[in-house]
Amino acid sequence: MKNFVNFSMGKKRFLPKKPVLLIICLMVLTAEALAISQLKIREYEELLLADAGCNDVETLLRQSEKLSGALSPDNLAPEELLSAVRLGILYHNLSLNGAKQGYRGYARKAVTVLTKVYHHPDLPEELHPISGAYLGSSLALAGDEAINPVKKIKHVRDGLKYLDTAVKKYGRDSYFPLVLRANVGIALPSFFRREKTAVQDYLSLAGWYHREPERIPAGIMASVFLHLGDYYKKEKKLAEAVAYWRKALQLDPDGEAGARAREMLELFEG
Repeated sequence: MKNFVNFSMGKKRFLPKKPVLLIICLMVLTAEALAISQLKIREYEELLLADAGCNDVETLLRQSEKLSGALSPDNLAPEELLSAVRLGILYHNLSLNGAKQGYRGYARKAVTVLTKVYHHPDLPEELHPISGAYLGSSLALAGDEAINPVKKIKHVRDGLKYLDTAVKKYGRDSYFPLVLRANVGIALPSFFRREKTAVQDYLSLAGWYHREPERIPAGIMASVFLHLGDYYKKEKKLAEAVAYWRKALQLDPDGEAGARAREMLELFEG
């Protein structure tokens, strides 16, 4: 006597119908496309990291002048988009680091370039996380540069919309949107009520770094841990603050974040 269960359904073998096979094939292709997308996003992160981390004003001026002369910003060709993102990042960093030296107006330049990039019909999907996040941060910087109070608020709110979209759509794919939204949020006046969101972004980055320590550069994470330490100090949670300052110092012993963390530890470590 046969004691196994027969799934043959009479004389016909049970096989998936064509629609089922089609769905399975589409799922496999989608998974492969997503895997390729992840690799490309990481490639763009690595390509743009040097520009993103540059804060030397003379270098930023030299590189931005070189790039702007080689591009057609009013009519960007598909092959120019990556260079245009680089130019937008350089302008963004000039606004961030050059204002005290009298270099103003670069936030608006960054917004102009990155707006054209972000809305370009041929922009690769994998460049949206970085270009969108930098567009949002540049708009926030443009708000800081603006004189009219109404324009200040409008630019910042427009920037936050781009940053929120970038994090919502790509916050699990690229760390750039999280870093930029957190840095903008922590720097804004309390009027905008973005501190809690910024801290959550920093905590998300800390979790990401725990899972993939090779993905996010140590210098970025040192700044993240420094900000978390400062936040918990303000919340009168000194044990948590000290723990994060120690992490910042460990990752960046000779850098700016490490120096700041060392100062705070000397003041508050028991």
